[in-house]
Amino acid sequence: RNEKIWFASYDKNGDWFLRVLMPKIKRKRRKKKSRYHRGDYISTKTGITYKYRSSWEFKFMEHLDVDSDIISWTYEAVKIPYVSNSKTKKIRNYYPDFLIESKSEGYKLIEIKPFKKILQPKIVKKTIAASDWCRKNNIKFCIITENELKKLGLL
Repeated sequence: RNEKIWFASYDKNGDWFLRVLMPKIKRKRRKKKSRYHRGDYISTKTGITYKYRSSWEFKFMEHLDVDSDIISWTYEAVKIPYVSNSKTKKIRNYYPDFLIESKSEGYKLIEIKPFKKILQPKIVKKTIAASDWCRKNNIKFCIITENELKKLGLL
């Protein structure tokens, strides 16, 4: 309903006048389309459903399921604390993309990132924290970019 509401009001000089208020009409907002490819992936190797947030992660999940060298893998299962702000010492948690167990290399922690983002300060802090964590736990850490995905034939 668009009913007008009239009421008396005063201006700066103290004179009164009639004012009209129109109720705001609520408009339906369109859902903003994400620029990333998101969805659910059911692993044939583990039988677990994972929520991926990029097409690169999806392609890599498919690759892990068909690779005979991979024994098992998990998605965002490891939580690594890191200092996000050196002034305030704010601690946040970083969840690397994959923890993989392979026959040939043992355990490996993998992050998938575009090459252009690798040197961003936030990513560097996470990478340092993940490298330290991996060193303490005797696990290999690597970042996979679009270059490595192309070499694997995934892009």
